[in-house]
Formats: sequence, C-alpha cells, structure tokens
Amino acid sequence: MMPSMAGWELQWIDRFDGTGVDWNNWTAQIQANFNAEVQCYTDDDSSINKNYDVSNGTLKIIARKQSINCPGLSQSPREWTSGRINSKDKREFLYGRIEARIRFLNSEAGTWPAFWMLENRIFEDPIANDNDFITWPNPGAGEIDVWEWFANNPGSYITNFFNTNGCGSEVRYTYPNGPNQVQQWHDYAIEWDANTIKFYIDDFMVTSHDVSACPQYKEPMFVLLNVAMGGNLGGFIDPLLTEATMEVDYVAHCNPTNSNSATRCNESTPTPGNRAPEITSNAIGTVDANEAYSYTMTASDADGDTLTFSATVLPDWLSFDTATGVLSGNPATENIGNHPVTLVVSDGVDAVSQTFTIVVSPENNTPFILNADSDEATVGTPYWFRLIADDADNDSLIMSVSLKPDWLSFNTNSGVLSGTPPLDSAGSSHIVFFLVSDGKDNISQKLTINVLDSQGSDQSGNSSGGGSTDLLFLLILGIFLVGRTISGESISPKQP
Repeated sequence: MMPSMAGWELQWIDRFDGTGVDWNNWTAQIQANFNAEVQCYTDDDSSINKNYDVSNGTLKIIARKQSINCPGLSQSPREWTSGRINSKDKREFLYGRIEARIRFLNSEAGTWPAFWMLENRIFEDPIANDNDFITWPNPGAGEIDVWEWFANNPGSYITNFFNTNGCGSEVRYTYPNGPNQVQQWHDYAIEWDANTIKFYIDDFMVTSHDVSACPQYKEPMFVLLNVAMGGNLGGFIDPLLTEATMEVDYVAHCNPTNSNSATRCNESTPTPGNRAPEITSNAIGTVDANEAYSYTMTASDADGDTLTFSATVLPDWLSFDTATGVLSGNPATENIGNHPVTLVVSDGVDAVSQTFTIVVSPENNTPFILNADSDEATVGTPYWFRLIADDADNDSLIMSVSLKPDWLSFNTNSGVLSGTPPLDSAGSSHIVFFLVSDGKDNISQKLTINVLDSQGSDQSGNSSGGGSTDLLFLLILGIFLVGRTISGESISPKQP
C-alpha cells in the first residue's frame, strides 16, 4: 500500500498557451472509427474549418457539419469532421492524479465529448511496435472514462471502466444545477494508485473503486480527448446543429508528495526540482525579399536560472546571436518561399524550443500617384480634386493629407479633396500634402492650388492658361487608366 501523502506535485501539464496543438504531446487519431459514430477525425489545426483551435490559452476541439471524403478512413464519405487526440507514447502515466479543466459549449442533441484513458499496449495509433498489439479491453488495453457526457442525456456524466476482469463499474454524476452546468468550467480528475481509483469533479469525490485485486490498471495509461457525433451513445443529431465545441484549459499529471498540501493538479500546483524556462516572445513570420528581418527571442525562468540560446534549424540567410537572442538577416529574391526555423532556450537542465516558419514574399512595390502637382480653383465656386493612386501589387491603399487650408476637406475613402475658396483668397496659392500608403511603404506628393477671381484671373492681370494643359493631362491619364480600379472604385479623371 502506498504511504499517505498530503499533497500533489506537478509532473507534466499542457496549458494550451501556444498557437497550435503541441504535437510533441499529442497525436491526432484520424483512423479512429468506433461505436457507429458519424464523424471523420482529422488533424486539421490550421485551416478555416479546423477541428483544433489553440488560442487564448485553451484548446477547442470543434466538430463541424461538413461533407468530406475522410482521409483516415480510406476516403469514406462523412457528413461531420471532428477531433480526437491522444498522448500515447508521448505522455503516459502510472498512478497519480490526472486532471483536466473542461467545458462543453453546446446543448443540442447528438454530441458525445469525452476525457478518458487507455492502457498503453492497446493496438491503436500511434503504433510503435513496442508490444502495443493488445485489443480492447484486455489487460494492457483497459479503459477508464474520467468524464463522458452526451447531449441526449444532458443532466449527468459518466465515469466508467472497461476491462475483462470485472474491475470497477459505471457511476453517473448528476449536475446539481441542471444540464447547463456542462457549459461551465469544471475540473475533472482521477486519483489512481495500485489499490484505489477515485473520480472527482472540482473538490467533490464522485466515487471510489477498490482495484487492489484487479490485474489491470497496473501499467502506464495515456489520455484521450475527443468530440464524437451520433453513434451508440450520441444518438440522434439535431438537424439544426452545425458546430459543437469542447474547450480544454489544461491537462495535467501530478504525483503525491509530502512537501505541500495541494489538492488539485493544475497550473498552480508546485513542481519538483527544476522548472523549465518559458519563451515569452512571439516569432515574426513574414518578411519581404531584399528587406531586413529581425526578431528577438525572449524567455524567463521561474527558478532564476541563467538561460542560453541556440538555433538548431536556420536558413542560410539568417544569423542568430546567442548572446542577445536576436535573429536577423536580409533575404534575397532567390529566398522567396517558406523557411523553417527552430530556436532553443535552455536553463542547463531543461530546454524549450520555438519552431516557426518565416515566409519570404516578393519585394513590395511602393504605390504611386498619377495626378499633376498643381491645379486651379475659383473663388466662390465649389472645387474638387480627386487623388488618383495605384499599386503594382494590387495592395489596398490608405490615403490621407498632412497639410491643407481650412476651406478644404478630404475624404480618405474616395480620395476626393473638396471645398469652396473664400472670396478673399483670390490670387493666393495653397499647399496640400497627400500621403498614400500600402501598409508597408508610402509616397507623398505636394499639390499647389492657385485661386483665381471670378473672372478667371489671378489678379495679376494674367488669365488662366491651364485649361489646355488640364485637358492634355486628362487625355493621357484616361488612356493609362482604362480598365483599372483603385480601392474597389473605377477611377474617373477630374472633370475640367
């Protein structure tokens, strides 16, 4: 019998605080096909219809109603996709407390989410050929259901055992405040040793089972998280349901200890010995060819250990300063494409890596302005001038003015400068500075507006001679701009 322990010590935790599933901890079990379920399990954590979303510190496993020829099931047609991950061969546990913080966001019929465990010699992916050929639920392939819920019986969840030795039994926990409690955060856990397996929700023990005489559950087990649709337990699926989400804050494993009095196994549970460093910076993943790239990797260490940096995967055009953590370089045109990078920080005991891809895009073209740099207005007469700009990369353009007289206003959406010169402005010149940006580069141009009196004179005795110049410019401009659009609008030359 294990000695009585006062608390728990954190051995491993996945906080889901990155931008994707950490496949060092998990495998997407895309070939799973059980219980007459209707979904296709995928490994998609990046597309617009992804089944795994790691963001804001949680994992979302999302079942989606969408037709697919299922890659993991020999292209068998399915009407739903979903996610099922397991930690086999990556994170396996023998005894201790295994805990996950979970909420399920849907109440519609047909869903079947679960947090459960299997013994590690079961014949299921990933197959390592390390004696993992046992069929369920024989010794080496037994099952424990820590939390299994289905929407067609929403007021309770299932804890259960599956084995060939009659060990344990099904116990259902009824949510005291009704079915909607499944949509609230709860900590679901088991505490497991060679003699006893206890099930918990938050601080409440749901049930305890004596497994001292059971020949199973005496070897490592791994964790599974999934959302099934329909099938033997999920049953009828609400025809209006198109998406269902299980959200997981963390999954953790703790061992008993006498060094503290912790009752949970989570992010605040004390850790033994060394604590690994934590990367605190987000990598920069884009740069244009022939432009400078720079990213500074930063990290912290809860133990105050001295940290060292290194790069294990690096393209030739990049260099990494191990003293400052600065990654820098200047990609050339021939470097256009995707470049994987792996940086590592170590405290001398544990090392943490950051793997990302830098996408080198073609060099950006600066936008250009097509208008003339001078114009005329008449006092007391409404005036307008349309800024005409274009971009060879078809980037969206942002237009603004940095200087203009008070009688003018500028519409940043249409590029139209408009207003009426006051009567006392005849003979004066006014400067407008335009700025056009494509989000990366910008160009500016000065426009000089000469204000004429109502007779078309600049009050120096000279009449306007700009009409023919205007017409010639507009003719050339019109030929150049045939068929082009800017900012989603057809470009019309300024009317004379």
